[in-house]
Amino acid sequence: MAKDKFSRDLDLLLMQIKPKTNPKVMQQLVEVRNRLVSLHKRRLVKINHSVMEVLCAWHLIELGYRVVVEHPLDGGALVADIYAVSSRLEESAFSTDTPGRGDHKPHRRDSTTLGSGETLVVEVETGFVPPEAALAPIRYRQARIAAKMARYSGHSQRFALATPGYHVLQVPEVLLQPSDERKKKELKQLKALCDAYYSSPSIAMDLLAQTALDSIYILNVDLGRVVQVPPQRYLAMILKANGLFEN
Repeated sequence: MAKDKFSRDLDLLLMQIKPKTNPKVMQQLVEVRNRLVSLHKRRLVKINHSVMEVLCAWHLIELGYRVVVEHPLDGGALVADIYAVSSRLEESAFSTDTPGRGDHKPHRRDSTTLGSGETLVVEVETGFVPPEAALAPIRYRQARIAAKMARYSGHSQRFALATPGYHVLQVPEVLLQPSDERKKKELKQLKALCDAYYSSPSIAMDLLAQTALDSIYILNVDLGRVVQVPPQRYLAMILKANGLFEN
């Protein structure tokens, strides 16, 4: 039986990656590919997003992480695009790959526990804007990024966003500030923005106050490259590109 286009595209990507890596990495990437193909058959994932997940997964595997894509969190209430664990925590962290409701507990974001056993959640953002937000795409993207950070960052020791180079992440500036320096007025405004798009459930104020973004991965699918940048540097790059920042 002939492969569908989804499978063919992922296989072409793996063929491009294969000469650049080793068999152990490829074995893990094949597992990622197979999971995405299985989910696609159930119409749960789409190709553009899946290709970016594979590319980002490759980058993390090369760094020593064990990676699972579309991983349930909070008993299945959330699904992380990429859940990555380095070797020390690998066995326990993936022992509930399909947890029952209430079985998964968020990890504490405690910098003293980071190291070779850290956990990482990466959310891949392609820049999609639904038709109902056609007249306010930037506001929608800001709300989406804020909601993603608030909901997901507490479930791992580190949290990152990944996006293609042609898309500009609309990260609310207040969330790039240290949590103890965020002004309550700005957080209230951001919560009101989130409430306009996410009301079931709504985004809690305390989650916005505490959320953290550790890294941004810029994905170049055409060249098969991933560049990791700190969020503040990413913002400076965007401002400079738009002529709003001189240095």
